[in-house]
Amino acid sequence: MEVDSQFILQKEVNWSLLNYGLPIPVSVWNLFHAWDSNILKHGASKQIKIMIGRDMYDAMLINQNFNQQKFSGHRDIIQIRYNENSPIAKRLRAIFYKSYDYLSTQRQLEENNRKQVGLPDNLKEFIRMYFTSIPDVFCIECCTDEEYQQVASTLSRMSEEMYEASDDDKLFIEDKNASIIEKERFVKYRKIDRSIIKTLKEHYGYCDQITGEKIGSRYGESVVEAHHIDYFTTSQNNDTTNIIIISPNYHRIIHKNNPVFNRKKFQFEFPNGEILGLKLYDHLLAKT
Repeated sequence: MEVDSQFILQKEVNWSLLNYGLPIPVSVWNLFHAWDSNILKHGASKQIKIMIGRDMYDAMLINQNFNQQKFSGHRDIIQIRYNENSPIAKRLRAIFYKSYDYLSTQRQLEENNRKQVGLPDNLKEFIRMYFTSIPDVFCIECCTDEEYQQVASTLSRMSEEMYEASDDDKLFIEDKNASIIEKERFVKYRKIDRSIIKTLKEHYGYCDQITGEKIGSRYGESVVEAHHIDYFTTSQNNDTTNIIIISPNYHRIIHKNNPVFNRKKFQFEFPNGEILGLKLYDHLLAKT
């Protein structure tokens, strides 16, 4: 079954995903204005379908019913939930068997099984989630370690600046040494990029997130670009929380100096001690 889809988020595989579900950051929901009417009221829930490949699975979309008076000001917690014996949990564990085996072993070694255990650096598995054109149906694309490594080999031939500048896809598509699969993957990732970039630019009114200004507005134009905080060529992360909208000048400065981005303070920290903070950053706020 072919359906139109809109990329929502990317999430690394963890124990919760393989057994119970995953959170949908409120900051992400707020980016998709067309879906505002579908956001549940506090404490409400409804049944949804999750599509993996051509198969459909039952799950619940829940807005957690925590005490709003006790936790005044806390954002809603929107989650997709299922149980560990459900067909979708079993399917995910079968697909991500490497992660499941690793996490199971680590949890057995830990005295406190509630401790969140992440995947090691040499094991990269994650999901990409999409809205679909069918009401209450979400799509999950599973990216295994084997697929990650194949894409990593492809991206190793490109610099981050080359990847981000390749709006017409020709920089890679014209590579005669690239396979058809590599080219298809590249085009797909660039399409996801452009969709997210358009959404974020509209969300911030085409303003530079560093200065808060609409660059070039006095000349009747808006000139801003997208930057991957963790470079896509090494992270393969197209999640909205990994992309910011900034001016071309700041974009070049960041690539030239490779500063560390402090996610707690929403600022770039340069090797020479200089700080470059964001004035606009609501889509990077806490995930729930």
